[in-house]
Amino acid sequence: MSDWIRRSFDAVGVTQYKPGKHLAALQEPHLGKVILCIDVSSSMSGTPLKEAVRGAREFVAQAVDARYRVGLILWNSSIARSVPLSADPGPVLAGLDRAYPSGGTNVTPTLRAGITALGSLTGDRVLAVFGDGDIGPVAAAVAAAREAAALGIRIIVRGLGSHAAASLAQIATEGLEVAEITGSGSIASGIAGMATSLRMRS
Repeated sequence: MSDWIRRSFDAVGVTQYKPGKHLAALQEPHLGKVILCIDVSSSMSGTPLKEAVRGAREFVAQAVDARYRVGLILWNSSIARSVPLSADPGPVLAGLDRAYPSGGTNVTPTLRAGITALGSLTGDRVLAVFGDGDIGPVAAAVAAAREAAALGIRIIVRGLGSHAAASLAQIATEGLEVAEITGSGSIASGIAGMATSLRMRS
């Protein structure tokens, strides 16, 4: 019987080479994309909007850490401000700093804008929507949400109070058990908490 021969096997470590110049382009189709949609209607005036912006900034930080491209929609009865998807959080944070309350509420234009921005992309695509009241014409909003879902776009929501949570639940695709934010003091943590749905899939 022959003896075992002990040998050492060496190889070049996979981390010894710098990533190629095409790595970013190869990764891009697989990276997540999320548009954060914050209600800036008149009823958000004062502390609610300040807390919403604080929570949104934390959401953005967590989304970028989870390697998501992030965009922003500030919505009321239409779209007050939008920021395109980017790996750089700077433009979104600047948009949040310019948020001010005005108008009523109609989430349908926001959903339509989300479909336009996300519908043709790949990877995990998410609309993260916060509101403090109604969503506007329900039939139109539900139809837009169903169209988004059919394209594979996930919709997660947080509503300030039971009425807002119930209204937004009509357009959500998941996470209804945590849709309600119970009071103004929980707005920031509630909005930031939507990022957990991103980290699970990062």
